Amino acid sequence: MKGLLGYEVYIPHYRIAKKEIGTFHKGYGGKGTKAVAHYDEDSLTMAVNAAMSLSNLLSKHVPSSLYFASTTAPYAEKLASVTMAKTLHLPTDTKTMDFGNSLRAASNAFMAGMNSVEAEKKPVLLSMADRRNAKPNNPVEAEMGAGAVSFLLGEGEEVIAELVASSTVASEEVSQWRNTDDEFVRQWEDRFIAHVSTKSVFQCAKQVLEKTKTTLEEIDYVIVSGASQKLSLSIAKALQVKQEKWAAMMDEDIGHIGTANGPFMVAKTLSNSQPNETILWLQVGDGCDGVLLKTTENIVHHQNERRQPVGKGNELISYSEYLRWYDLLTVDEGRRPSAPTPSAPALNRNVEQNLGLFGSKCTQCGQSYYPKQRVCVKCHQKDEMESFSLQGKKAKIATYTVDYLASSVSPPSIFAVIDMEGGSRMLAQVTDCGPTDISIGTEVAFSFRKLYDAGGIHNYYWKVVPKRGVQHES
Repeated sequence: MKGLLGYEVYIPHYRIAKKEIGTFHKGYGGKGTKAVAHYDEDSLTMAVNAAMSLSNLLSKHVPSSLYFASTTAPYAEKLASVTMAKTLHLPTDTKTMDFGNSLRAASNAFMAGMNSVEAEKKPVLLSMADRRNAKPNNPVEAEMGAGAVSFLLGEGEEVIAELVASSTVASEEVSQWRNTDDEFVRQWEDRFIAHVSTKSVFQCAKQVLEKTKTTLEEIDYVIVSGASQKLSLSIAKALQVKQEKWAAMMDEDIGHIGTANGPFMVAKTLSNSQPNETILWLQVGDGCDGVLLKTTENIVHHQNERRQPVGKGNELISYSEYLRWYDLLTVDEGRRPSAPTPSAPALNRNVEQNLGLFGSKCTQCGQSYYPKQRVCVKCHQKDEMESFSLQGKKAKIATYTVDYLASSVSPPSIFAVIDMEGGSRMLAQVTDCGPTDISIGTEVAFSFRKLYDAGGIHNYYWKVVPKRGVQHES
């Protein structure tokens, strides 16, 4: 039996009301909200944070391959999957691949991963994420959200959803596209997109059903992920499927999250399904991919073990904040020197520390340090250190400062001294919160973020976010 061993979802903390967008343009933005990536988040950071939530499973089922799927990868020529592998402490012989150029990148990566599982009998980790820009006042602006989903694929008795069948229909069409020098997605007229997409979906669904000798009425859940929420719902209705079977497609909180949109709806469905139920995922994009899954008895255990609910709503922001975070509004940052271009030799030298979050631990007395040290201040031994990862360790704020003068896309800047489990202490930037959201003793968790861009290089590092819904001790 091969299929899904586990899944996790990462949705950014912030939301913007669609009404807020519509009001700015003196129009109707729609009901609900959409997820907004913070200024220090991109598709890679969200993909890492989604995968980090699978850490318990990854330690048990170490993947032999890691696939990253996105239409908004941080680099046009550099593998994001390699950076991900380093943050997740995967071996250097892990096969790394990036998938892109279409919303169907998610299903492409899924089917390639399942082929790898079948051929090599080893787990495969998929992370799918997007942070897409829409031109202000464009009809899709109010629904283009942000988020990431990670799937761990494998085989054996621990599979929670078995792959029953899959199929592909390739269709050459100009419906949704973006050139290398385009900042925003381009779309053809809605009726044409609906026509070509519906045709591909019907053909693909027919192929999957014929392979399994089943009918659409026998399928428990149907998911259609197209170029927009409106298109996806219209195709689902055209399939003449009962509404309760595509309830996961109804969303007024997250929006359309690009490559991760289909996997997100699969995750929502899995979180509410029972054993022995079937899920048909139809992913549109220059044709259609069809994937039929069947849940196993293990789905209940995974639902109980998951760390967080799927797509929980959070703090609202203004439209002006949204424009600044997405670089759609240029403002004067003050008379301050620009950020220096990161040094490639320095990044390479500190890659384990900066991406893997490795510090050092004294082998004589057990005292730990971050950043790495050669001399132990506790027992004074020199060069008696071993690597020590801070990932997953309990942490809380020892003291902090709020800086209203430092240049920031999202002021004020908050920096804190963090006390770590094991005795180490480090300085970290606090994100996804305001000054009133933290205090001394607040428990925090590490979150992979982007410090800044300079010279065409993305400088990634770890920040901390407050653990919400946790009783903090001063």
